[in-house]
Amino acid sequence: RTQPFDVVCMQRRRVVCWPCLPLILPISLAWQPPQRGFALTLFNSTAVAGTILRSETVALPNVTHDSRRPFSATITGTISVERDYLYNFSCFFGDAVLGYVHVDGHLVCQKGTNGAHGPTPPSVRSTEYDNPLPVLSSTAWPIRLVVVHLGSDSRPTDSFGVRITRAPERGGRPARGGEWGGKVEARLGGGTPRKEAWLEGALSPALPEAEAQRDAMQARLSSGWAPWYDMSYTRLVRLPEGSALALMLCDSGASGADAPRCLEEARVDWGPGGQGDVTIRLGAHAYDRSYLQLYLATATCNVSIEVGGGDELLAIVEVVAGCDGTELVLAGSSVWYRVHEVSAAAQTLSFTPIGDGLRSSVVHATQPSKGSALLLPRRVEALPHLRFDLAGGGSVGFSSK
Repeated sequence: RTQPFDVVCMQRRRVVCWPCLPLILPISLAWQPPQRGFALTLFNSTAVAGTILRSETVALPNVTHDSRRPFSATITGTISVERDYLYNFSCFFGDAVLGYVHVDGHLVCQKGTNGAHGPTPPSVRSTEYDNPLPVLSSTAWPIRLVVVHLGSDSRPTDSFGVRITRAPERGGRPARGGEWGGKVEARLGGGTPRKEAWLEGALSPALPEAEAQRDAMQARLSSGWAPWYDMSYTRLVRLPEGSALALMLCDSGASGADAPRCLEEARVDWGPGGQGDVTIRLGAHAYDRSYLQLYLATATCNVSIEVGGGDELLAIVEVVAGCDGTELVLAGSSVWYRVHEVSAAAQTLSFTPIGDGLRSSVVHATQPSKGSALLLPRRVEALPHLRFDLAGGGSVGFSSK
């Protein structure tokens, strides 16, 4: 008779039994080599969200795509690095309006936002960004590349990506023009890259577990209406679409006889010219930006602004004192190159982001738009907007529900 597998197979006598036959594992349990390359995700919108057009693993961070229509894309992954080397990152974004690359949390290059500080002499040129990077404690660096492209009829395709070079750290710094004085070990993206031994095993399309958890947490938190726009407390943005609603106080200027002005931005640290009489006093704020209250005042008007954010927007602007000759203007637009169609009706502002899988918004005011004889600056007049005369006090509420 047969005995249990672990007993029979340990006995020295010859026993024929089926448990002693070679064990054949299912294909799904067999060892498979780790996947190499980087993960490409490409969207048919400019919001880095919505319907995915392409999702694949690319051997190198060098992508060419149809650029006749707006799109956005990410390239993510991990590069394994070795100590005693410096790693340099040279980015190319084509005709994209926005592009940036973070390596292990360091901004190594960007386009469409704040440029590198210059002019700078060659001796400090590498300090414009964190580039090149030495290898310290971590030898697995997460890489995140983001591009936003508005589309163009001038060329059918466009390319974007990042070239990575390394050289012995003792070689010091890259020479002028970004070329290394030491031996170039490998070059990724662009041209015909050499298949160096270190490169073949250095790339992975997966982010480290902690980095993937951080991305998931940020995606959950950075969603819905909130004061996400750092340049102004009074510009409310819906993420990830980028729909933007600006709350402006408009009057005839600080002296009452100047050119018409609107407070398009409101911050506590600085303000545009002509806002010397403007003050902001912050009230309660929620840590996740789902609630805020502040007082915004000029020489002749003081209002309280209270906002509840999240998936839907609920806000109220209430006159505290003065405000004769002042209007509240709600202006619709988009931020961070997110392409939108924005329109105004008698009592609503409608936001329709371009692309599939994104959410549209309609903001309803508690009363019809009706301004005074005040002239608005041309830039504000050109925006889809609603206007409300604050003379005599009162309040104006608005909601996306």
